[in-house]
Amino acid sequence: MKSFLSFFIVLIPFSISGAAWGDEPPSKVRISMDRSGEIWVGQRVPLVVELLASGYFSGSPVFDLPRVPGLLILPPAGSPSVGSEDIGGTTYTVQRHELMVFSSGAGTISIPPFKVRFGFKHQPLDHDSVEAEVSTESITFTARQPPGSDAEETLITSGDLAVTESWKPEPGKQVKAGDAFVRTIVWTASDVPGMAFPPFDPGHIEGLGIYPRDPAVYDTSDRGTLRGQRGDTVTYVCKTGGHFVIPAQHIRWWDPVEKQMKQTDFPERTFDVTAPPVPPVKLSVRITRMLRDHWLVISGSLVIFSLAAVGVFLAWESIVRFFKLLLPRHLAPLNPS
Repeated sequence: MKSFLSFFIVLIPFSISGAAWGDEPPSKVRISMDRSGEIWVGQRVPLVVELLASGYFSGSPVFDLPRVPGLLILPPAGSPSVGSEDIGGTTYTVQRHELMVFSSGAGTISIPPFKVRFGFKHQPLDHDSVEAEVSTESITFTARQPPGSDAEETLITSGDLAVTESWKPEPGKQVKAGDAFVRTIVWTASDVPGMAFPPFDPGHIEGLGIYPRDPAVYDTSDRGTLRGQRGDTVTYVCKTGGHFVIPAQHIRWWDPVEKQMKQTDFPERTFDVTAPPVPPVKLSVRITRMLRDHWLVISGSLVIFSLAAVGVFLAWESIVRFFKLLLPRHLAPLNPS
């Protein structure tokens, strides 16, 4: 009887455990757009993903973000907000993640379903975690093209965008071949990550060496507010002499607060480059150049001279006899004394 009671007492925890974890509530996911009003091309659109687990989250979730043409989807930055919710008598822990979406084109845009993987524990002190995988629903939104903008241009939408230009040193009116100028373009805006800013195109100028560096991207977050920055640095090297013009740059963006296109203009840079003096040519170099430039005439003259020398050598005896005939003759006197 005692052994039967002992077996029953040992069996009770496993029966409770099976009842508690055997019919485990499934993990859930919700997706939504956290924005009201108009959505413009190039504007940050918060995409909210809420993960629900019947336990305590363990580790960081993994988002299998889709690739959509004309759409930039960035994973969440920073820590999620955590809460709890009761659904059908089950208490769920809720993680709220905010992703960033930027559209480069106007029209109706659909984000297809994507998977999220995460782990959670039934109790905070559990050694092992339960792996869960959920799939979101598709979500659709409409982006508008700002009035006065071109659908082909890369547009940034921000209410406080700032773009600055600096030179080190400033291009002067008179510079020498070999001089270099470093140009830096810096973009800064709220709610726009650094990688979302368009790259600066320095173009091509004949006679100037143009060497862009890898962009410097900085993002800072303060109390949930993102501020992005991108810096493009280009070095111009004067290779030859002449007159050069670095064309003006016009950077446009859309201000959704004032609802107007804004523009920052960087003036053109004009300067003259003095070519380096031509060094004097050595005598040996001049002779070499003369032989290179007139080798046909010189070689022909040598051939003619050689043939003439051979001809003179072969006809030397005939020439001697000919000249002997030209010498005066002394005849015997007619009346010798």
